Amino acid sequence: MRRVLASEWPIPVAAVAGSAWLSGGSSLLGPLASLGLPLLIAGRGTARRRFCVALAYYAVGCWPIVSAVLGYWGEHHAVMAWSAWAAASLALSIPWALPPGRGGLLAALLLTALPPLGVIGWLSPMNAAGVLFPGGGWVGVIGLLLLVALWPAAVNGHAGARIAIVGVLAGSIVMNLLAVVSPPALMPQDWGGAQTHVHPGDGNILASIQNNQRIIEAGLRQGVGARVVVFPEAVLPDWYGGTRSQFAAAVPPGQVWLLGVQTNGRDAVVRVKQGDADPVPVAQAAGLLLGGDWQPWNPRTLRPAWWQRVFALDGQRVWAAICVEQVQPWTWLEALCQRPTVIFAQSNAWWAAPGSAAPGIQDASTRAWARLMGVGVVMAVNRIASIDVVGQAERTPPCRAKRFTTSLSRASNLLSADRSLDSVVTSCGVMALFIPTALLRCPRRFIDTIYQIGTGNCSNPTCLDEREFGAGLRGTTAN
Repeated sequence: MRRVLASEWPIPVAAVAGSAWLSGGSSLLGPLASLGLPLLIAGRGTARRRFCVALAYYAVGCWPIVSAVLGYWGEHHAVMAWSAWAAASLALSIPWALPPGRGGLLAALLLTALPPLGVIGWLSPMNAAGVLFPGGGWVGVIGLLLLVALWPAAVNGHAGARIAIVGVLAGSIVMNLLAVVSPPALMPQDWGGAQTHVHPGDGNILASIQNNQRIIEAGLRQGVGARVVVFPEAVLPDWYGGTRSQFAAAVPPGQVWLLGVQTNGRDAVVRVKQGDADPVPVAQAAGLLLGGDWQPWNPRTLRPAWWQRVFALDGQRVWAAICVEQVQPWTWLEALCQRPTVIFAQSNAWWAAPGSAAPGIQDASTRAWARLMGVGVVMAVNRIASIDVVGQAERTPPCRAKRFTTSLSRASNLLSADRSLDSVVTSCGVMALFIPTALLRCPRRFIDTIYQIGTGNCSNPTCLDEREFGAGLRGTTAN
């Protein structure tokens, strides 16, 4: 048994890395932990072991797919929910079975981040670029790719690869330190996100009329003093002439509303001013949820645009991260190419049950990529019920991993959305060096240290004190 545990320890560690997305909520814990996947696979000898490590990561991290499908399609679609979870986990795990040497590990990363597999795009280690290289843009992307490409050679004792990795990680620490002393990226002061609480009308005309009125009331109430108000994704199921007139009459003078609508087979964003509603969208979703709004076998469902252009508004270059695009790395690479100055993240999580981790994963991915670009984010979300991701994780941990899961939940509290991004970046820079060494050279000490962080018994000098994490993450989202 000891020999098995000694040889297969990367599998449970990969599962822990996947669970960081569930317990981390909207913090940077999940994106940071995702870097563990390529690092763990780099030293595995056989294709079966590499596949099992990846499967442990994705099977745990993709678990919210089950509740998402049940919430979206109904509880009588349990077989579909389990099938979607299994299919996504298996499909994303297969490329990591490639031999890691000679670019195999880098190929696995790109295969899971870019279409066609990138249409799923869930939990990609590409998210870690925003944690390691804040404000780096393409330099950060290249830095992450270099780490992944060089790691197999470093594990096999190649001195040049080790020196290069040390150089990249040193650059990561420098960029994190620069992020500490630099002003945080903020959204424009006169921009705001409207948070709504409406259930889809599902073809019921009276319900749709009532929803429209609730959306207008939310915009008027939450948009006081704002020049631009962003609304959640697909809160309007159509953009017919009557709907345009209703909203054009409701927008206060001097304000612009950006509404999420479904029109002409697209998940889109439209611009509305007092007395003027654009019939043509200013943005269309490049990626859509496979099996949800987009069903390639059904011509009556929405269709992805595959490329979304930045548009100009109020002196800003604006890019919209619409729903599932927030977890698809390839759509963020499109944004990176176009250098936006403002990002607004729209989502419609009416289907999310209380405790579902899916909305938190979307938020975490958005924060990581916006941090990479050094751009402020305006968030607009439609939710039916409040979500307490960490609380749910603490109530129902797996029995064999109860202590460890609780520790991760506590550690994620230190990095949660109501903490300071300025003070988090220092710890991220330190962990950029700590995690690779700890995982490969002393996994037991790594686990003990994480446990000590979670419980507050931090006697080890390599532990991070809670005070180092600061007091709040502010300035990146709209209330």
